[in-house]
Amino acid sequence: MQTFLMVALIVVLMSPLLVFCGLPLIAAAVLFHRLTPLWLGERSRRLIACGIAALGVAPAFDQFWMPKNIYLCWLDGDSVEPWFALASFFVTWLVVTLITAVPFRGRRQYA
Repeated sequence: MQTFLMVALIVVLMSPLLVFCGLPLIAAAVLFHRLTPLWLGERSRRLIACGIAALGVAPAFDQFWMPKNIYLCWLDGDSVEPWFALASFFVTWLVVTLITAVPFRGRRQYA
């Protein structure tokens, strides 16, 4: 449990770096969300856009427990276990989806 809390703290502290390195895929997610309102509903667009953004932000860890974006690891030729990449993507997608759902909860529809 202590290792998990340590890893969670490292990810929280390093999240600005992960977001900065994931900016290309975050921009692609925003572009996807803005270009597809005619073909997909709001919920589907948000879930897919969160998935695209999560691809850019999902962390992998090196031997020194430093988080690095998974897609950057793959571009550098580093190996990332597929099960770890999938678990990291899923957790990141869930967090991004929950964070983006908060602003939409309080909105009221006015005629």
